[in-house]
Amino acid sequence: MISSDRTAPRIQIISTAALLRQKERLVPISGDMETADQAALMLPVDTAELRRCVGDEKAFIADIWGKRVHVTTGDMPTSDLISVRDIDRLLTSQPLLRSDMIRLVRQGEILPRNAYLRSMREIYPRPVDHEMTENEHIFEMLTRGVASAAEVTAAVRGGATLILQSAHWYHPPLTEFCRSLELALGRRCRANIYLTPVSSQGFDLHSDPHDVFVLQAFGEKQWHVGATPWERQHGSGSFDPAETRELLLRPGDVLYLPKGTPHRAHTLSAQSGHVTISIESNSWREVLRTTLTQLVEDNLPTELLDTELPVGWLHDGSVLDEATERFLTDVRAALAEPESEQVRSAHLRTFLTQLTDRIPGAFETDSSLGVLGVLDTTPLRRRKTVPCALFSQPATRRVYAVLGRRSVVMPEAYGKVMRCIAGRTDFKPEELSFALDERERLELCQALVDAHLLHTLQ
Repeated sequence: MISSDRTAPRIQIISTAALLRQKERLVPISGDMETADQAALMLPVDTAELRRCVGDEKAFIADIWGKRVHVTTGDMPTSDLISVRDIDRLLTSQPLLRSDMIRLVRQGEILPRNAYLRSMREIYPRPVDHEMTENEHIFEMLTRGVASAAEVTAAVRGGATLILQSAHWYHPPLTEFCRSLELALGRRCRANIYLTPVSSQGFDLHSDPHDVFVLQAFGEKQWHVGATPWERQHGSGSFDPAETRELLLRPGDVLYLPKGTPHRAHTLSAQSGHVTISIESNSWREVLRTTLTQLVEDNLPTELLDTELPVGWLHDGSVLDEATERFLTDVRAALAEPESEQVRSAHLRTFLTQLTDRIPGAFETDSSLGVLGVLDTTPLRRRKTVPCALFSQPATRRVYAVLGRRSVVMPEAYGKVMRCIAGRTDFKPEELSFALDERERLELCQALVDAHLLHTLQ
């Protein structure tokens, strides 16, 4: 069993932002490297949702990603993600659907917001001598009104395409779907829902600054797709970059468009619904702006970074030359020191910190545990929407479990147990008796519940 100082807190929950500011080096904890799965054990990735979109994900990433348009035919059941009933509920049963959550587009023109938005006073009439509350004024100012379901449905019946923006914020199936893609691709994702009436078109020919998955949910939609930037640069075999491909998407089909690919779409004889997954870029520019900048600051002495520029540098460049040369020499040395593992480790922590919290069932778990908390026989499950990356800190002999915006700190000896937990789906604390005594394993599991990596089985 692990022996530790009982008087000091062995396990703590901290913000990952605070962890990023630490100077001590963190080393990723890997698996035993005996299999490919174990090599990625500490950041378990469920690629099932990616496979639903592209089939063989390894072949897709190697041959298609960022290069060519790709259609996966009929392999994407969408009833668990979005339906006509879901769209109807989101629009008609949420009277406070904010202005930034909805758009209407007809034949390439975005409809003016005042055509379908209503003020708080219109939504909730009150006697003339009753003023709006301060909170209502703030809501009105921030949201510029809320959607009128009656006006929106009238616009759709008149040929407008309804766009429910950032639906992964408020539609749980898309929340979990996007998180799975984020962890599989290493890129932040967001979902928009499109509902287009019969014989209608939303946007004109355009391209997006990000990669896109189009998941056809119901109905059919005719897509007109031009050459991708890669095809225009390298040629595309039998496809003439000057031509436009005609692709008909049916329910269950998924269309992949690399960023910068021209496209437009219209419906035929039936109403169409699809989900667009926008996959944000994760470029070296981002690494340079965040990760490498942090590594340079970590490796340069504070007194150098805080040294004032020489007075008079604006008018006499020679005043700054010597100081600049010294500073750049130190920066080059700092940039030369980090190994690739350090850069990857630092960028991984930055990426996980930027992910939005997705912790469904948190209050249900608190309610089921009650005042006693986690017991040795409590069934626990890994929450799919919460990542887990493990790092050791040799200087302090501690292990850090980075769970998005929050991290759990524990003694170095807990690393073996955390490798076990990170690779499990369901378990009970008593199964950790191979390395921890009862008090230790209950304390650890309770901390992981409080940090939202684990939840109880309902």
